[in-house]
Amino acid sequence: MKKTLITFLVLWMIAMWCQAQTNGEIKLETFRAYFESLRSNPRLSWNFTTDTVRLWFDEKIGPPVIKVKDSSSSDKWKAWDVEMNTELSLDTIWFDPNKHAVVGYFFENNDFYKLIGKPPTKTFRTYWLVENKISEVLIYWIPEENTLSDEYLKPIVEWARNHEPGKIQQLYPNGEVVPSKENAKAWKELIKTYISNNGKQ
Repeated sequence: MKKTLITFLVLWMIAMWCQAQTNGEIKLETFRAYFESLRSNPRLSWNFTTDTVRLWFDEKIGPPVIKVKDSSSSDKWKAWDVEMNTELSLDTIWFDPNKHAVVGYFFENNDFYKLIGKPPTKTFRTYWLVENKISEVLIYWIPEENTLSDEYLKPIVEWARNHEPGKIQQLYPNGEVVPSKENAKAWKELIKTYISNNGKQ
């Protein structure tokens, strides 16, 4: 009887392990399809998510940014990202059985970073799926892998305060970028003017 019970438990554990492996592979495939749709046709990405997706930055505490299917995003950076041609690229992903989530490292680049000479931002992201649809996302900005845009903006801001004081006050009040489509366009014009006046590429 004892031997039969041990055999049953071993077989049950093997079955559960195989099921977990299969479940993890399915979630990874779902994520890969989702990520490809983000790059090729963002509207199709909703086929791989729940109707409402909750998004956190750095820590999964406090109220999240809410993304609702077929409605405008509540993310204030959306218009900025579109105008700056923001691109997200995948480094490495895997399924974390402890978190029951797809996790991995990603790089983000855009026109703004390229113009000021900043390397792409590296983040660690966690994607939780419910019934194989992405429902929650946590984006962690890795301090030791990144530098702040402010460091690259210093010479540009100093130059602008002497040559474009009104514009830099509008675009960089209190030392912070104000995101919007219009401001993204204005930043690109300002930086290009700075480059042309200072002989930098």
